[in-house]
Amino acid sequence: MARRNKTKETKLLIFIYSLIALSVILIAAARFGYVGQVMDNFAVILFGSGLNKGLYAIFGIFFLFTVIFRRWPKYPLRIWISIILFCLSLLLFNAILRSADPSSIGDWLNKLSKIIAQTEPDEGGFFSILLYSLFNVMVARTGTIIITIVLFIIASALLIDYHQLWPNLKFKTRKPRQFEEEEERPLFIEPDEPLPKRRLIKDTPIAEISTTSAATIHSIGNYTLPSVNLLEEVVLKNKSIANQNAAVVKGKRLIEILSQFDINATLIGTHIGPAVTKFEVKPDSNIKISKISSIQDNIKMELQAKELRIEAPIPGRNAVGVEIPNVEMIPVRMSEMMKDPTIGDRSTKKLLVPLGKDLMGKIVYTELDKMPHLLIAGATGSGKSVCINAFITTILLRTSPDEVKLLLIDPKKVEFVAYQKIPHLICPVISDSSEAAKVLRVIVNMMENRYEVFSKVGVRNITTYNELLIKQPQEHLEFMPWIIVIIDELADLMIVAGKEVESSIQRITQLARAAGIHLIVATQRPSTDVITGIIKANIPSRIAFAVSSGIDSRTILDHVGAERLLGYGDMLFFPVGEPSSIRIQGVYVSDEEVKRLADATSIQRAPNFDEAFLHLNDPEEEIGYKNQTEDPLYEEVKLFVLETRRASTSTIQRHFGLGYNRAARIMDMLEQKGIIGPQQGSKPRDVYGKNNEGGF
Repeated sequence: MARRNKTKETKLLIFIYSLIALSVILIAAARFGYVGQVMDNFAVILFGSGLNKGLYAIFGIFFLFTVIFRRWPKYPLRIWISIILFCLSLLLFNAILRSADPSSIGDWLNKLSKIIAQTEPDEGGFFSILLYSLFNVMVARTGTIIITIVLFIIASALLIDYHQLWPNLKFKTRKPRQFEEEEERPLFIEPDEPLPKRRLIKDTPIAEISTTSAATIHSIGNYTLPSVNLLEEVVLKNKSIANQNAAVVKGKRLIEILSQFDINATLIGTHIGPAVTKFEVKPDSNIKISKISSIQDNIKMELQAKELRIEAPIPGRNAVGVEIPNVEMIPVRMSEMMKDPTIGDRSTKKLLVPLGKDLMGKIVYTELDKMPHLLIAGATGSGKSVCINAFITTILLRTSPDEVKLLLIDPKKVEFVAYQKIPHLICPVISDSSEAAKVLRVIVNMMENRYEVFSKVGVRNITTYNELLIKQPQEHLEFMPWIIVIIDELADLMIVAGKEVESSIQRITQLARAAGIHLIVATQRPSTDVITGIIKANIPSRIAFAVSSGIDSRTILDHVGAERLLGYGDMLFFPVGEPSSIRIQGVYVSDEEVKRLADATSIQRAPNFDEAFLHLNDPEEEIGYKNQTEDPLYEEVKLFVLETRRASTSTIQRHFGLGYNRAARIMDMLEQKGIIGPQQGSKPRDVYGKNNEGGF
């Protein structure tokens, strides 16, 4: 509100000043009264009787603009230089036309009284004669004429935008300039020692980015991957000038503050990221590192920083990191991520997802199948939902519905509305917490069934199984897609069915990696009753957004730091196998981009839900049979199988209206009794018995 009032006051002052200036110009131009005559005579003395009328018109138009729009016009420096050179050439030209070649300004001053009385010509005014006399002494009249023409040509060249006059030159001149400006954006002062390589980080200069992958349309079977052009294009602008200037000033000030506390240190590196600048400080060997951490609040106050985080020491470096928010935050967009060659290559690494950019401006990405599960936590509005949207949109951009299936659990009922019709769904979006517990049980059953198939085929994981399917088509194996389970709010599930959910999550996180099932869990309440020890122990990869306290940060990451994040996508990523967390500015995906991608996929195919999830509310599912022979439908199902010679869980489900678990139990019973044969991949089961055989 204060900022809005200040803007209104500024506009009002501009209007008042411009209106006063416009009135003065009008009085002088029309020579109203004695005051108007004096002002006009003064303008004639300075600029001449001809040029003063033109200046009245120019300044009158300028202040009329400011009166109407109540703002000062904003022009680049090139335009202002052009205007100055144009005025100089005009003054010289005015003197050349009307002057009598005076050898000095003194000749004109001697005639000043006669010029005021209008008995002598003004010869172009004081400024024109002054410039003309100066150049006339140095280069004579002919040289002055040449300089006047050159100044006029330079002013015209600076003033005119040749890209608009000749559009064909636009591609040749403008595009490289955009990349040059973008290359200036990261500021990195080389440290004394080389930085250790990070396994999950990819550094690609913008000038080397290939846009081929962005424009290429990938087809998989009868399904076409969405075009990257559906994402909002990144406008390459140099936005970090203010950040660079602030980094230089704050870096020097940081060393001064440390010296005030008897900490002798040297600034050895400055890294400007999208939202945070990191200063690498090397203290003397006799300084305790804990001393720097103890004055964190003092440093924050002296630097006037909204938030400050100290990494003492930086892992693998003999330096301390001090992280301060930037003056300007540069958003990280998905379209920029997809232009990276590694992420843009959609033919390999199907589960590769971008996370954002680190403090050095490098793109950070990870593979879901190597994490293999992920815990996301942070306060409301810190960026959790945007991060999950980035994961889902990346999957939509890089994979077909046959390759990856999504199971979305949304107790808040609003986060996954845009994805309700995408073909990647394995079941409808789950918004009921009690249904979510049943769905997780079904996922556990599917995991166990996959391991049974792996055991029969003789493979250890889903990758080897799918490779075997391609190498040995005669086996008639059925392709297994990856399954990504995403829970947007774990706290609601833990309140309704805590033990069941925790048990299912434990089974999935312990065993499901080789089966191609991966879990992403998000919560805005990172307390120990939500993120229990069992859940935390089995999910090694974690992302922490801004939280309210260091206790919450320890719950997520086992160390403090997340309580000092800025929000708006600022995160700490703790990947499996890494000794410390990485600070990242998360990638931003707008609601419009999500809608366009969801529409582009849903228009090609409708979702094909797995039948195991379609009867979660059947009353039969709640009945616990201690022995399979107790099922009253066993005889009826046996007769149906013997008559139709078809035996499959899905067939029994459709014909008898049963749930998945009960139909699977009856199938197991029929196999144990020798009525049907074992599973044969994608082949139907063999039916051995006949309807009239008494043994059956």
